[in-house]
Amino acid sequence: MSRVARAALFLFMLTGGLAAQSAEDYFHKGANAWLDGKLGDALRITVLGLQQHKGDPKLSALLKKLQEEAEKQQQQNEQQQNQQEQQQQDQEQQQDQQQSQQQQDQQQEQDQQQEEQQQQAGEQDQQQGQQPEPQQQQVAPDPEKISKEEAERILNALQKDEQNLQKARKRKGKAPRRSSRDW
Repeated sequence: MSRVARAALFLFMLTGGLAAQSAEDYFHKGANAWLDGKLGDALRITVLGLQQHKGDPKLSALLKKLQEEAEKQQQQNEQQQNQQEQQQQDQEQQQDQQQSQQQQDQQQEQDQQQEEQQQQAGEQDQQQGQQPEPQQQQVAPDPEKISKEEAERILNALQKDEQNLQKARKRKGKAPRRSSRDW
């Protein structure tokens, strides 16, 4: 037999087999596909069966059930996606909080270092017989009469005041974040 003849025979048998299927066959194939976890195949088989056997009550009921199942799966997928997005937002929020805490820790460490340096400078002045001036009296009367050490102390005090002011502004500007979860 030639190839063409074999192909024609195969097609004839295939189409003849599909046309000869009863509504019951489509119902069973669709239901088995659904039970195997192949919802898309089950829907396709059931719709094909309804096209050939219009109004069959079993196929209609199966189609309705399959459509409900498809909707459930879609809702579950959407829920999972929403949960993943919420988890991602929570992780980003935690990272932001950690970064903020790290910045605050670094700033506190820098402030402590500056305070230690100022204390050391004050101790050195006392050892040299000079008494450190209070911060209120650190206004420079005349730039030509200020020693280099006094100028450095004044600059350090001004920097510390500026940093304290910036910290206070940051604290006021940051409101605690509220969780969007309703526990």
